[in-house]
Amino acid sequence: MKNTKKMIPWAKPCLFGNEKDYVMDALQSTWISGGKYVDRFEADIAKILGTNHAATTSNGTTALHLALLSLGIGKGDEVIVPDFTFVATANTVIHTGAKPVYADIDPGTWCIDPQQVEINITDRTKAIIPVHVYGNMCDMDSLSEIAQKNDLYMIEDTAEAIF
Repeated sequence: MKNTKKMIPWAKPCLFGNEKDYVMDALQSTWISGGKYVDRFEADIAKILGTNHAATTSNGTTALHLALLSLGIGKGDEVIVPDFTFVATANTVIHTGAKPVYADIDPGTWCIDPQQVEINITDRTKAIIPVHVYGNMCDMDSLSEIAQKNDLYMIEDTAEAIF
């Protein structure tokens, strides 16, 4: 019996130049998760974002987890997260021992609603994690005001909307 299933790819890679050469160079150097290409990427991202440093991680989940740990967030703390996002946002909070508190989203952007963030703040709240979803941007001006007013950390997840 002949296989008649046709595969429809989710996405195809867009290669425009030296990508294959760079991958082969990295493989031959044995520096797959570090080395000159990672150093260059971190320097370029830092420059584009206007910051002194940038660090790569294996994925967005580990980036969120490291950010939470670096801020000392843990048992007894609360972190406000959107109720519509990839599960890693809440999971990384749980992994630190803290409690995720879900704030509803703005139906126009699918991003966390600043008014919902504000009504969920308690004396145990330590941080807000706004997640830019599907290329839509959170209302960072309002969220920044809320964070400053309440002395909260902000961990901005731009995995789906960097730049």
